Amino acid sequence: MGETENNMLHNEVLAALFKNSFLVDLSATKENTVEQKDESKQIEVLVFHHHAQKELPHTQLALLEAILNACKLNTTQVMIYSKNETHTTPLNSLLEKYQPQKIILFGVEPAAIGLPILFPVFQIQQHQQSQYLSAPSLTDLENDKQLKIQLWQKLKQLFP
Repeated sequence: MGETENNMLHNEVLAALFKNSFLVDLSATKENTVEQKDESKQIEVLVFHHHAQKELPHTQLALLEAILNACKLNTTQVMIYSKNETHTTPLNSLLEKYQPQKIILFGVEPAAIGLPILFPVFQIQQHQQSQYLSAPSLTDLENDKQLKIQLWQKLKQLFP
């Protein structure tokens, strides 16, 4: 196996790690998508992250898990969406279906998920019934301590 292959987790492993949460890989076909059985369940946090690969690298998954744990979120409160350039995300239907209170965008521009507002990175923005926080990508965060510190300051405001 190449070095890159050792750092990738397959969707089955991700689904096992986050078995009580929602994990949807928008780059996969409908047949390969992991879906929540209780479709009407309300969630607290919706997380979007951008990645170019089909699978989320282990280091980024570990970082995301550490961020969620630091915010005292358990896997039943979180829905995680993977996004890449070739797939659009049905934000309005997600908002109606799951009514998340908070939405975190890791490396995803607000316009890319259909938000009609623009706001800078590390700014908490209220829109309709949800609070949004735009953050750098997980790749950028894992390699930059200052970005992690800035993110943590905003997360403490978002999750008091």
